[in-house]
Amino acid sequence: MNWNGKDAVLVEQQKQYIDTVIIPLVPVDFGAEFKRSAEQYEFVGLLADFLERQFKGRIVVTPPYAYVPETADKAPLWSERAQLAGFKHVFFLTSDPAWRQSEDELQGAVIFVPPVPLGDMEESIKRSLIADQAKQLVNRVVDKWQENFE
Repeated sequence: MNWNGKDAVLVEQQKQYIDTVIIPLVPVDFGAEFKRSAEQYEFVGLLADFLERQFKGRIVVTPPYAYVPETADKAPLWSERAQLAGFKHVFFLTSDPAWRQSEDELQGAVIFVPPVPLGDMEESIKRSLIADQAKQLVNRVVDKWQENFE
């Protein structure tokens, strides 16, 4: 489910089936890393969209948590709020390797995907690349779900 009014109604109606939140984490930089942060935003957004389509009816994808790297300490609140709302699984999707060290603080699973600059790629190549990356993510999400059943 996406973060919009139509899907919010469905989430409220089907709450017992929707147990997972995916929170995209994207850096914002207006200086030397401007292009890189924009590419990460695009890449992570496309992956989140793919996951939402694959797991429609089981997950909610939030708006991205856009942060200035020096002030990225507020993300744990997202996990806490999601868990208080009844979500059992919280995933943080990012291309920023700095978040891997914060997994314990976040109270959720960090899914790190190395960034791929999509730039001027043809749409068909871009879609293929995203699909390949996302298939690996699908397996990670399912593995995390299964860990909680063991």
